[in-house]
Amino acid sequence: MKRTYTLSKASLLAMFMILSVVFACKDDDEPTPPANNDPIVATWQLTAVAAAPGSTLPVDPVALVPCIYSLKLTFKADNTVATADCPTAVTLINSVIPISGAKWEVKDGNLILKDASNNSKSFKYTLNGSDLQVSVDDAAVIPGSAAIDVVLKFKKV
Repeated sequence: MKRTYTLSKASLLAMFMILSVVFACKDDDEPTPPANNDPIVATWQLTAVAAAPGSTLPVDPVALVPCIYSLKLTFKADNTVATADCPTAVTLINSVIPISGAKWEVKDGNLILKDASNNSKSFKYTLNGSDLQVSVDDAAVIPGSAAIDVVLKFKKV
C-alpha cells in the first residue's frame, strides 16, 4: 500500500511541475517588423560609370580603380547598405555618395542615403527589372577634378 502512495505522490509532483512550466512560460516574442518589399532590396553589381549627357568623364574609372566593376552594393530589407568586393571603389564612391555604413530609403522617385552621422543625400534613380541607374549630380568623381553629372549603372546579381 505504501508503494501506491509513493507512486501517486510522484505522479502528482510530476503533473504539478509540468503545469508550472506550461503556465510560467509566456509568449514574449516581439512582433516581427513588416517585410520591406521594395524592389531595390537586392545585391547590385556596378557595371558602368557613365557621364550624363553633356558631360565627359575626365578619366576611365578602371584606370583609377581596377576592381571598380567588381563592387557590389546590397540594399537590405532593414534599410542598411552593405558593400563587397572592392574596398578601393567604396572609398572613392563614398566621398561622393554615402554608401559605407549607410541607411537608405526610397521616397518620391529618389534614393536617399544617410551616412553614420545622419547626413543625407538624395539621388534620382530608375529601376527597370534587373537594371538600376543612379544619377549623381555635380559629383567630383575624381578628387581634384571638376564636378560633373554621372550615372552609376548596376545589375542585379
